[in-house]
Amino acid sequence: MKTNSALIIGHPGHELRAFKILKDLKPDVYILTDGSGQNNDSRLHQSIKLIESLGATYKYSFIPFPDKEIYNIILSGDLDKIKQIKKQLLISVKENNYSEIYGDALEGFNPTHDICRYIINGIVAEMEKDNPQKPILNYDFLLDKIPDMSSQKKNNLSFELSPTELEMKIKAALDYPELKAEVEMAIERFGVSSFSWELYSRITDLNQISNWKNPFPYYEEIGRKRVASGAYKNCIEFEKHIKPIAEICLATTVFN
Repeated sequence: MKTNSALIIGHPGHELRAFKILKDLKPDVYILTDGSGQNNDSRLHQSIKLIESLGATYKYSFIPFPDKEIYNIILSGDLDKIKQIKKQLLISVKENNYSEIYGDALEGFNPTHDICRYIINGIVAEMEKDNPQKPILNYDFLLDKIPDMSSQKKNNLSFELSPTELEMKIKAALDYPELKAEVEMAIERFGVSSFSWELYSRITDLNQISNWKNPFPYYEEIGRKRVASGAYKNCIEFEKHIKPIAEICLATTVFN
């Protein structure tokens, strides 16, 4: 049954990590980028096909960024384009009056994933500022890790997929050509059963911009190593590039 919910994700394919939500709630889905990577080969059409096959709706509210473009936006500090995408999403969220939003978690693994979370939290803050009597249920889900079901907290949502649902999820993942190899590696490493649980954590701190214990997020650690090796000329840094974006996303003045 379709519900008044939205799924907002950074890359095509992330919807597979929210398969239960996609299948049962049939949310409106927004994707920030086209997943084209270094080869400029968009995989957006694969996600749209999966989304629509489960009765959910892909929303054409904006043109997703090519991956190279969003990385250039980050490195150049083009905050206006980030503000614009938040503005377009905010307009759509207001028009559809969603009661629940699900999306990428803040992990420090990939800057686009984290920007997606900053945008969601900024939108929720904006909505709740306008209407304090109507809180939005705001949940995230991990992309870089397998959900730790032992760390369940109050107000989180957890689902165990039925054998039929698990079979559907694995088939959908293996039928996604651009992700098939990655899925096969994950199955080999963690086992099929690891995909049978989905955990959605309720966001309580809308202003959080970091949650990693190391001096740098993972993407910056890797980037610094590649710069040192000569593979990259420069890398995305949290303090220099991502923190200003986080502050813009979490501000409630996107129309200025």
